[in-house]
Amino acid sequence: MSEAKSLPREFIFPIATLRSVGTEAAAVTLEVLNPRGRILPPPAEGIRPRVKDLAGKKIGLCDNGKYGAKFFLDGFEALLKRKYPTATIVRLPKPAAQTITPTKDWYPEVAAQVDTFLFATGD
Repeated sequence: MSEAKSLPREFIFPIATLRSVGTEAAAVTLEVLNPRGRILPPPAEGIRPRVKDLAGKKIGLCDNGKYGAKFFLDGFEALLKRKYPTATIVRLPKPAAQTITPTKDWYPEVAAQVDTFLFATGD
């Protein structure tokens, strides 16, 4: 059995002091606020319908450039090639990887090149 440890005396004194002050002080009301606020997500635009079958389709594999995403996509590409041998796989690395940058023009370019895509993140 382990022996119970007690707090050093210098830690006990402030706690005891706070308790004695709290009983004599007037009641206090605290208001707790959420510092995150409320941020609404941007509206989704231009979503294409989901493809029914991947056979013969051009599939884009995109990653954010972080370590680990490449390995995941390598394995996923091997699975896709095995299951859909007539599909074409295209690697589309995100520009300015690992940073939040305006890539508004990149998404239409990707959409013009492929029928569907998978976006992967790594770490």
